Amino acid sequence: MVVHFFTFSDAKGGSSRQRVFRVVEELRTRNINAVIHTPPVLFISRTRWPKKFVLIVQVIRALCTIRKGDIVYLQRTISNKYFFVLLVAYLSIFRRKMIFDFDDPVYLHSFFKTKVFTQMADVVVVCTHGQKEWALQYNKNVHILHIALDHLAYAAYTKNYTEKADRYTIGWVGSGPEHLKNLEILANVFTKLVPQTNIPFRFVLIGAVGSTKVRELFESIPGLAFDCIDALNWTDQSSVPKEIQKFDIGVIPHQSSGAWNESKSSFKVLEYMACGVAVVCSRFGEMPYIIEHETQGFLPQTEEEWVQDLQRLLGDRALQARLGKAGQERVAREYSFAVLLPRLHNILTALEHEPNR
Repeated sequence: MVVHFFTFSDAKGGSSRQRVFRVVEELRTRNINAVIHTPPVLFISRTRWPKKFVLIVQVIRALCTIRKGDIVYLQRTISNKYFFVLLVAYLSIFRRKMIFDFDDPVYLHSFFKTKVFTQMADVVVVCTHGQKEWALQYNKNVHILHIALDHLAYAAYTKNYTEKADRYTIGWVGSGPEHLKNLEILANVFTKLVPQTNIPFRFVLIGAVGSTKVRELFESIPGLAFDCIDALNWTDQSSVPKEIQKFDIGVIPHQSSGAWNESKSSFKVLEYMACGVAVVCSRFGEMPYIIEHETQGFLPQTEEEWVQDLQRLLGDRALQARLGKAGQERVAREYSFAVLLPRLHNILTALEHEPNR
């Protein structure tokens, strides 16, 4: 059996990097023969004709390498109509076994293609309970496999809360321009928090990607000590935990309303927790399943609650340490490759032994 992965993006994209590229590395250590085919579907959409034709031919050639008994693994491959038509035709004619994986509620903006792949799949893999509820309407074989990480790689950069700090660091990691609306929540919170606390702190934002709008959100807040890092080498597994280790508090502001947010998750929260950093995260989507409020972190719903929770954490070093330790233990127990990869291995093995459709 060979597992043939077709991805949304390359390894620079967070979703494909965690759902496929790093998963494949782990699968190969478990003697699963896995291949990642190019081009990613997003590249096909972004390429103009006639070069687009060359990429479509590459997909056709990749499909010709798939043999009976192999498994086709589609990771969020709903962003290009040509790829969609090719795969629907291929799967209908050759009846290959197929797994469809999506980690965001992509059915909200691409309903038809998501529905068709969900219906055609032998197995559907999703990231949250909300996504599972939607997928069960069209396929009864649905599994929740949250985005996982290498717990030991992050634990090597565990936050040391026994060190004294003259000024605490509140940190955020991500793609700033994509989260501008969410970061506006945090800007409002800091505007209220700065005059209310005597505890010195700074805010570090990693991932502004050169956006002046992102910088201006926080540079304009009176009294806020603000540092900004435009980008990291996201393909370097150590670059993110190295920076997170410098945080005292990791924050994830997020809009809680709307169908998209109700079924959304966040990989950043797992990265913070895996480094043993105390977390304050908006209550949205999958977060209440990952974080028990006041046990592994805080889940504020309003800006006032955000201010209160940050004030409480800034003033209590022991609480920072306790929440960080509990969060790290939860990731090791439920969201690490060591736990989730055997589950995926079992799914692949069970599907391998099922008869072809």
